[in-house]
Amino acid sequence: LRERKQMGYSTNFTGELKFTAEATAPQLAALKAMMGEDCREHPEWNAPGLYYIDLELTDDFTGIKWNGAEKTYELEKLVNVVLRVMREKWPQFGLTGTLGAQGEDVEDRWALQMGEDGFAHKVKRAMTGKIVTCPHCDERFALEDAQG
Repeated sequence: LRERKQMGYSTNFTGELKFTAEATAPQLAALKAMMGEDCREHPEWNAPGLYYIDLELTDDFTGIKWNGAEKTYELEKLVNVVLRVMREKWPQFGLTGTLGAQGEDVEDRWALQMGEDGFAHKVKRAMTGKIVTCPHCDERFALEDAQG
């Protein structure tokens, strides 16, 4: 069993990235083989400084999503590694969609968005509402504005 970093910053991701065309059985097999792998063990992927591919296939096999790993770093770069590797064999392979990202810090909100160039990009998301700090636990929260 591989040991993962236990210290560090956590970010949670929501949503799915869908395939731009129905994936074939060989494509699904190739993707499944990459999921959860450590980039450092695959120099052929040319992904220096990156760690685990914290992605998994969706239940209906129409795309990929975050696998819920405790610590995920630079997911947009990892998605681009998957795209590059897959396109070596299937040049038309692509993804569409957006994953929402929320870090431990309430203000650390962004989106992993598939761009018109066919690659994943990190896009800042604007905060809405007022940021408050709990007087008991010092946790920071965003209060949504109530309109009615």
